[in-house]
Amino acid sequence: MHHLNNFTPFRPIMQATSQFPFANLSSELVLLIFTHAARPTFFKTGDDSDVSKNPYASALSLCRVSKIVRRTVLPELLRTILLPGYNNVTAFVHALRMQQAFALHENDLRFDYAGRIDRIWFGQICEPPPQAPLYGSFVSSTTSERDIDFSLLAPVLLSAPSLALDFESLWLLYGCLESAWSSHINMNDPERAPLPWRADNLTLVGEFNRWRPLTSTAEGSAFLASISRLSFLSPSRAETHLLPTYDPCFNDLEHWKYPLPEWMTSVPWDSFKRLQTVSLVLPRIVLTVAAKTSLSEENVDVELLTLFDPPRSTYWEPKDISAYIESGEGCVVSVGVRTKLGDSSIQFTVSFDWEEAWACGLLK
Repeated sequence: MHHLNNFTPFRPIMQATSQFPFANLSSELVLLIFTHAARPTFFKTGDDSDVSKNPYASALSLCRVSKIVRRTVLPELLRTILLPGYNNVTAFVHALRMQQAFALHENDLRFDYAGRIDRIWFGQICEPPPQAPLYGSFVSSTTSERDIDFSLLAPVLLSAPSLALDFESLWLLYGCLESAWSSHINMNDPERAPLPWRADNLTLVGEFNRWRPLTSTAEGSAFLASISRLSFLSPSRAETHLLPTYDPCFNDLEHWKYPLPEWMTSVPWDSFKRLQTVSLVLPRIVLTVAAKTSLSEENVDVELLTLFDPPRSTYWEPKDISAYIESGEGCVVSVGVRTKLGDSSIQFTVSFDWEEAWACGLLK
């Protein structure tokens, strides 16, 4: 895996360094430097620095320099958004509430997030249980700051061309689609107006889940029909085989003479009217015994299959992986993904850091 933003300035040994006259640079060049410095570093370095823990640390620090610098670096901060937990989502919605208030009062800090986000990731975020009704003096007239306001989240989430969600987080997509679709049909002619989202690249992560909340609604059906690129990072754990030594002949088609996962037959393929490619992680990984001893929290090559002629019928009968490669209907590429080792038997499980690989742009 390539390390993003891994440039280290050269400093001569045993020689004093002088401060560069930063003020002598033109404003355009200074802002260009700030823009470059604000780019998040998603690759985990393994140290305990703030930048390692928070890829947006540099951008957030630069936002405090001045209003001009803030407006310059915010697009870099928003280009790729990672929301791994429920608290991250509610904090993001809180930021959207602040922007709504800034816009209402014409504050200089206002900044429209919609249209600025290229890619957004939602981790395994389970839907919270409904709150019990309150009565009498316990009734609150204000909405909790932790509530997720889909009227605020929907325009931002659905403006991103690329969405990645854990199957447990699909309720967030349902809520946003319902909110956007209600406004869409009330203000426009649904058959002529553009769809209220830009997403055409959908990545689904984790264990396979239900499709009905999408396929059974007008907005869900329209969303699936607009997707051109579909990726599955599932299951989250894969069967792993160890070889005693590396076999150079192992990379031939014998490697892939096994069928695609059974769960693929339950995908509603006929709902994806514009689908061009389907990608999925192969459920088997082959490692040498020597690799096992250094696998914990290291990178391992995971094979990603992409089908160029995806099915458009519910009655699809998958072929063996090798058959797709031989016919030119698909290809397999290796992707470096950080892993954590499971048990120590001959066949063991490996969990993957899909978030990091996706954020670094490796899963394309």
